[in-house]
Amino acid sequence: MHRIAEADSVAVIGLGRFGSSLALELMETGTEVLGVDLDDSIVQDMNGRLTQAVRADTTKREVVKELGLGEFDRVVVAIGSDIKVSILTASLLLQLKVPVVWAKADDEQHAIILDQLGVHRVLSPERDMGRRVAHLVRGAAADYVEIEPGYAMVKTAAPAALDGITLSEAGVRTTHQVTIAAFRSPQGKWRTAETSTVLHVGDTLLVVGPTARVEAFAQLR
Repeated sequence: MHRIAEADSVAVIGLGRFGSSLALELMETGTEVLGVDLDDSIVQDMNGRLTQAVRADTTKREVVKELGLGEFDRVVVAIGSDIKVSILTASLLLQLKVPVVWAKADDEQHAIILDQLGVHRVLSPERDMGRRVAHLVRGAAADYVEIEPGYAMVKTAAPAALDGITLSEAGVRTTHQVTIAAFRSPQGKWRTAETSTVLHVGDTLLVVGPTARVEAFAQLR
């Protein structure tokens, strides 16, 4: 089986409405995606739309190992309809020491159990739509809000290129076609960004602009 567990890749287990939305959005942002589901018809539908789509039972340790899921930095358990399968899958991933495991919870009790297992972030579809979560899972932004289709705001770290110079000197609007609306130093409060603002590595920024532009800006390091 071809392995795709590279730095910018995510495994999504459970390709229902939420999981498929998340997986397809990740593909749109240039992330390689391994999609896994027990339903062969769903897997067939996703074949060719994801980097790789496979039918597998992720409650079995040997299957999880064969898929190479333990090699991924980020895995999302998007199974909601079968709580037992969700919990067993998440538990196996944690045992394999996957660095970041996200899991979808269908109700409060499910969320509590996932949290007690040690899942790094528990998702609720009512609060976390697939489109927003895709940007967070990808790791580029600390938070993401779609203001309207095609226009978004992200919370992200200040890149090294802006360290020690004013925003006017950096020419962010001209170079990146985004606006830095506010910033916060590691121990400071949020402040409105001005042309005279000097940023430093370690600062957190609120950046607004066209979705593709803010996504690209958030990838800067």
